[in-house]
Amino acid sequence: MKIDQATDPTTYRAGLKKIRMRRWFLWVVILGYLPAMLIALDSSDVRTWVTITFSTWLVLLILAVALACLVRCPRCGECFHTHGPTFLPFRRCLHCALHVNADKRAPEDNPPEAKFGKKQRSANDQDKQPKT
Repeated sequence: MKIDQATDPTTYRAGLKKIRMRRWFLWVVILGYLPAMLIALDSSDVRTWVTITFSTWLVLLILAVALACLVRCPRCGECFHTHGPTFLPFRRCLHCALHVNADKRAPEDNPPEAKFGKKQRSANDQDKQPKT
C-alpha cells in the first residue's frame, strides 16, 4: 500500500491527539513510580503499602503499555508504535513515518521513509522463492 505523502496532516488531528494522550499516560505511569514508592516507604505499615503501591503501579504500567501498543496510525491504519512483536515508542509511525506532531508542524518537503515498514517484494525476490 502506497501512502499519499501530500495529504494535509491536519486531517489526522484526532488520531494524533489520541496517540499523544496515550504516550503521556505511559510516561506519567513510568515517572510516577519513584514518588509513589517514596510515599509508601514513609508510611507506618511499610510492607502493606509497598505491596499495594507496587501492585497498583504494575497494573497501570501493563494497561499503559497495552494502550500505547494498540493505538492505530491515522494515516496508514497500522499500530503506531508496534512492528511485529516489538514495541518501539518512537515519535514516528513505524510503518508510514508520520510524526506524532505532524498536525502541529509545518508540512515536510521531503518526509522520511519508514525504517521498519513492510517491504515490497520485487520481481527478483519472487524468482528466488522455492517452487512447491
